[in-house]
Amino acid sequence: MIEASRAVIGLFPRERTSDFSVKELAAHAGLSERTFYRYFPRKADAIRPAVDASLARIVSDMRAASRARPLREALVESLGQTLTEENSMNWENLLAVLNETESFRAVWLQILTDAEVALARAVAERLGLSPDSQRARLAGAVLATAGRLALEQPFTPGSKRDASEVLVECLELLGPTLFEEPADRRPPARRPPPRSSRQRRG
Repeated sequence: MIEASRAVIGLFPRERTSDFSVKELAAHAGLSERTFYRYFPRKADAIRPAVDASLARIVSDMRAASRARPLREALVESLGQTLTEENSMNWENLLAVLNETESFRAVWLQILTDAEVALARAVAERLGLSPDSQRARLAGAVLATAGRLALEQPFTPGSKRDASEVLVECLELLGPTLFEEPADRRPPARRPPPRSSRQRRG
């Protein structure tokens, strides 16, 4: 299914349109029409497996990163590595297709919603929180939105910026608190012993 999805994704961005019949898409993916419909009830559904696989890789890389590394750094590196190695995903043209029709926009919105949940779980795991906690859910939503902006902004007219660079800027605007371990879970700060009255007089 993923290979068929990647084949379709390769066709949509190349032609910068989703205006293909199911028969054409099935032939391009090497499937019969019946099999295509079984995998993808709608044309827009054909993009999900490949995009979901990319998202899963980003989240997996974040979780595998050393706990000594800041969470934001791990996300930036994961996104940059995925975009570099999965060069068959032509995001510039794919994003144009994703915003072409209501059905594609609906699928893209669902992908982003699922990304929020996956990223919230990754943040919760790192910070020792419940995935359903307000902080984890907010972090997941913020990271998903920052990732979307990072993907979209480099391809705006007159702009040729690296997506990782844009993501860094987005995350820097948030400040550090959201992605740090809660204060009540950190070891207490060590304070110097109080000075005696004799020391103070001296």
